[in-house]
Amino acid sequence: MATLVVKRGIMYKYQSIGQAIQEAKPGDFIEIREGIYEESFEISQRLTLYGVGNVTIKGGVFIRYQTLVNMRSLRFTQGQGIYVKGDLQLENCVIEQQMVQTQVTVSFGSLMMKNVDILASPINHVGLRIDNGSSVILVDTTIQHHKKAQIMVQNSEITLTNCMLLEGKANGIYAIRNVKMEMVDCEIHGHQKSQIVAASSSISMMNTLIHQGQSIGIQVFENTKLSMDGCEIKQHQDTHLVVHQSELFVTDSIFSDGVGNGLFLGEKSKAIVYDCKIHRNVKSQLLIENSKVEFRTCRIEKGEATGVTVVNEADVSMTECHIQEHPQFQMIVDASGLILNQCMIQIGQAGGIYGNDHAKITLQNTIIRELESHQIYINNARLFTDNCTFEHIRANAITCIDAIFEIANSKFKNCYEGPYAIIWSDQSMGRFKHCTIDEADRPFLAVSNQSLLEMVYTDLVTVKIPSIVQGKSQLFIEGYTNKALWKSDTSSRIVYLQANTKTKQDVINQAEATDMQILDERLRIQVENLQKLNIIASTNNVNKTV
Repeated sequence: MATLVVKRGIMYKYQSIGQAIQEAKPGDFIEIREGIYEESFEISQRLTLYGVGNVTIKGGVFIRYQTLVNMRSLRFTQGQGIYVKGDLQLENCVIEQQMVQTQVTVSFGSLMMKNVDILASPINHVGLRIDNGSSVILVDTTIQHHKKAQIMVQNSEITLTNCMLLEGKANGIYAIRNVKMEMVDCEIHGHQKSQIVAASSSISMMNTLIHQGQSIGIQVFENTKLSMDGCEIKQHQDTHLVVHQSELFVTDSIFSDGVGNGLFLGEKSKAIVYDCKIHRNVKSQLLIENSKVEFRTCRIEKGEATGVTVVNEADVSMTECHIQEHPQFQMIVDASGLILNQCMIQIGQAGGIYGNDHAKITLQNTIIRELESHQIYINNARLFTDNCTFEHIRANAITCIDAIFEIANSKFKNCYEGPYAIIWSDQSMGRFKHCTIDEADRPFLAVSNQSLLEMVYTDLVTVKIPSIVQGKSQLFIEGYTNKALWKSDTSSRIVYLQANTKTKQDVINQAEATDMQILDERLRIQVENLQKLNIIASTNNVNKTV
């Protein structure tokens, strides 16, 4: 292997790079001495080109198919771009202000860049374009200021390590159709459109910072798979992460300080989100629509609107999560399912959970506390709680309108004095089982508008007024005998039952005979109650509430 030296001057054999390439043999080295070389060249054999001193090449470079080329310590400027169909390794280079729209193109080839800067002029639309099954590795590389996308890739693979994509006029990365991309220790900053767009692709990100974009942070759709670990997405003028009809797996990441939502998941997406923080976003911090999402050990806090919004037949479960410090409801559930287990909802200027339009809400081992309004408000929905704690109650702990509910093994603590009952049921059916209530100077239960409730072994000894029943409502009590404290109007009934009667089995049989689909399997109502229910169901329509 020989070393061919290129330098302008009568003392040197090779005055141009192209001349040295033509006479070189496979495996040779071409040493390019300091100077400006205004020429284009193509390479069709295995060579290594390197610069000594300040070497500037003003021209196009073409790497032929199945050709391995190494280049280092060179500056490419004001040329016709670099086009790779073979295999190119670039190190310690600068590519800038090419006279074509795309500065570097890789098609049917491979590219490895280390410590390379790709700098745009106003005519450069794309920094790096990758297509047709190519493979690209970028290490310690910076790409900035391009008009359309810093990187545009399709049907190819790309890996970025410790790279920076800065201040593009449109997207940072635009990846569509069968792209496999990995990013580690990268920064993407200041783009005017979505910083990353991906469709029908697979993306893995680790320890990456994406921030200060003028639009969306990351947008994925069309069956893309996105995984993130240890990432921070912040300070965008729109939503940080938008997922449409795709899969998301996120761990130990932060979504904060945005003008839009923290996360939006829609169009039947699936997501698993563990150990994440979502905070200080202007719109609902989590917006989930028609998707299935699992959250575990996450903190959603200090937003400027709602904490979590779940709509349009979404299915959401949250375990060991904290939702707190929002000026609107901490959670809104509309026509969807929500399961909370070992969660904490606290410290809000409004209410805790609002359920509407046939929502189904299940709470287990969950604490709701220190809210200025309703801790739970459901309208035309279903609620089931088990072993939950409601404390520091200022307004209603639970409000049920046109709803079905069961409150079991739960505690009501620190009920502040006020004009509202702790529980209000309006035209609803429900059951209280094995609950306990701290001392309270206001009614525990207000029952109105043809409600139908059962209370089983619930300790109300310390409550000044256990219940007020009115508006043709009925309350069945088992396991509490102090009848003098219960109040009802003349149109309503309070029925005291002996424990361990056979009445419940009779009710089950009667419910099966009448085919009352709105009764939940867990609800067991007395026979007299079901007879009243037939009258109510035949004279009232259930109206959808918006």
